[in-house]
Amino acid sequence: MVTKKIYKPKTDDEFLEQLSFIRFVSGFRYSVVDSRWPLMRKAFHDFSVKKLAAATEKDVEKLLGAKGMIRNRGKIGDVIRNAKLCAGIAKEHGSVLKWIEKLKSDLKKEPLLAPHLSEEFSRFHGIGKMTSGWLEHLHMAKKSYITYEMPG
Repeated sequence: MVTKKIYKPKTDDEFLEQLSFIRFVSGFRYSVVDSRWPLMRKAFHDFSVKKLAAATEKDVEKLLGAKGMIRNRGKIGDVIRNAKLCAGIAKEHGSVLKWIEKLKSDLKKEPLLAPHLSEEFSRFHGIGKMTSGWLEHLHMAKKSYITYEMPG
């Protein structure tokens, strides 16, 4: 096990990168994804929501052949679909992070009626109940980070 500090994202692109990392770790060893991540980040345009939301099937093919990429069409497709979701949320709320802050505010005002962050995070492709709960824990933390035991 490796203890890591996981920081809250400061931009929508960082949020998408966190979602994407989580998506790729699912079903793979953490250490494999972590070692390839710098090359994958480059291939995914530093997780630019704007660039990835405009991606086409041709871009998916290029990503499948990118150096260092974990060649899983489903996971790559989820990154692009999640970028499109992030772009839609940003269009409606100003940014994904503003949307998250609004959700947190609503939850504090109406804890029994407002949806929990985990429910909202589960709308993202490839993000299940456990992962959406982890994301909620991160975003509800009082500090700017949480510590987490990562499997090797």
